[in-house]
Amino acid sequence: MEEELESADPAIEQLSKHVDDLEPDIFKIRVSSQGDLISTSTNPEDDNTRSIPRSKLEELDRLGPLVDLVTGLQSSKTGEKLVFKYYFVYQRMSFVWNEMNLWMRLPKQHPNIVSFDKIVVDELEGRCVGFTTKYIAGGTLDENKSLVFKLKWLHQLIAVIDELHLKLGIAHQDVALRNLVINDLTDSLLILYFNFSARVGDVGFSQARNDVDGVVFTMYELITGHDELRSVEHEKQNVSHIEGIEWIKHPDVQLDRPVAEFRKVLDQWSTERRKDANRINTYKDAPNYIEWPGIPRPPPSEIVTNYITGPMIESYGLWSMGRREMLEQGKVVLNWQRPAPTKLKPGERLLETGEYT
Repeated sequence: MEEELESADPAIEQLSKHVDDLEPDIFKIRVSSQGDLISTSTNPEDDNTRSIPRSKLEELDRLGPLVDLVTGLQSSKTGEKLVFKYYFVYQRMSFVWNEMNLWMRLPKQHPNIVSFDKIVVDELEGRCVGFTTKYIAGGTLDENKSLVFKLKWLHQLIAVIDELHLKLGIAHQDVALRNLVINDLTDSLLILYFNFSARVGDVGFSQARNDVDGVVFTMYELITGHDELRSVEHEKQNVSHIEGIEWIKHPDVQLDRPVAEFRKVLDQWSTERRKDANRINTYKDAPNYIEWPGIPRPPPSEIVTNYITGPMIESYGLWSMGRREMLEQGKVVLNWQRPAPTKLKPGERLLETGEYT
């Protein structure tokens, strides 16, 4: 559209009319004021996807399996810390794909959702190996026990869960202290990590993981310090066991309001949500539902297959291939080996590629 727009909504509306007919390599389209398709572009210069090479990420810490704290060497904000989630085993590919595609489509700069940052691509062929998100200092609520938890943060948690479910058709499905942080700069609660999330009623959605129960369990754990009720499978977790009993505040827990006020907010909200449980039966019932494509099939690769009659070169798409087999065939392998943190000398800096900088 040639005219300047006050918001992206008209452009998104026009794109939605044509997107199913566009080839995957198209970066830009032009439409008339009536919405007719005028032209398309496959010029890489029209690709506005935010990405960063893995070789431009410096490791700062290893937060957990396949999750690192990094800083971008090309970042306009010097020293900005990011969280890098990645995969190098086939079994995790679909999880990273879905989490990445969901997270990048959530509202930008949302006050209660940790922001998606960039797609991370490898330095060999520019293929996606993960993504980065903004880093919120201070640790999760599971790690930071010294906070005085505020009633307004509970209201913020409820609001963001409602927005995800009722407006976007998304179930977080892993509401827990380990997935909540407090931004000291804005005095706000933020939710993060969407690796168990799903579109309501779609693949991966589980009523046993419903977010209303998740919020109630999370607040019970925060206030009482007891988390054993969620140490069993989700199907065996029964939130009614805690809704009908008194919550005794753990002596080390600090709240800005009496426990009764937190319970009142939770009880009112959970009751209303459960009464309205059939409002969103499938994600397409939500007014601003989110969709994303499935994992694209891998491009054809030349593979040497050893038959009785001798080796033969064949071409077909491979989802995964062993490192040793690739090296035996003379193929270049993406290296994930890095020295242990204890091996680093003072002053040494390490890239995510395992190279020193």
